[in-house]
Amino acid sequence: MRMWMGAALLTWLGGCAALSGDDGAVGWTAQLYHPLVITADAATVRLQYGEVVAANSVQEYDPFCIVELETVSPHAQTLRPGRFEVLRVTRSVNPVAAAGASQAVALSFDGSPTFLYYVTEFRLRDPAQPELRGMRCAWNQLAPGNRSLMRHLTLDEIHGALGRWMRLTPGRAVP
Repeated sequence: MRMWMGAALLTWLGGCAALSGDDGAVGWTAQLYHPLVITADAATVRLQYGEVVAANSVQEYDPFCIVELETVSPHAQTLRPGRFEVLRVTRSVNPVAAAGASQAVALSFDGSPTFLYYVTEFRLRDPAQPELRGMRCAWNQLAPGNRSLMRHLTLDEIHGALGRWMRLTPGRAVP
């Protein structure tokens, strides 16, 4: 029982160490500097180490971000450079990969999940590009080397995943 309470406390404290303004992103913006091409039959594109990476090439033990459009298209879609309003910033902890709906939860020998994603989600809006939905940034906290961290990504870590593609600018925190 104490172990679960300790884990819950660490999860809660980990959330406090990351971005401020959770669920109230007043004045936040996201600037996209280069066109992002979303391949046919997809609605997402992944960024990691400052590069666009294929869905099956994400190294989930390091920070990565997924930019998401509203709909899947049979044709490639391009998100044009621009400044996007951040409507909301939320954080969650998820034992299932946010990267794909077809991915099942893998369990370790003791029955616990082998994936635990600390996810920061940015709900984005650009009136000129209504197909833009948002962006999720995460990493697997149960990966070797991450187990002692158990926290959400910092803004610097998110910027490391985004590289020169995109930059988030915080506004003021909501009291």
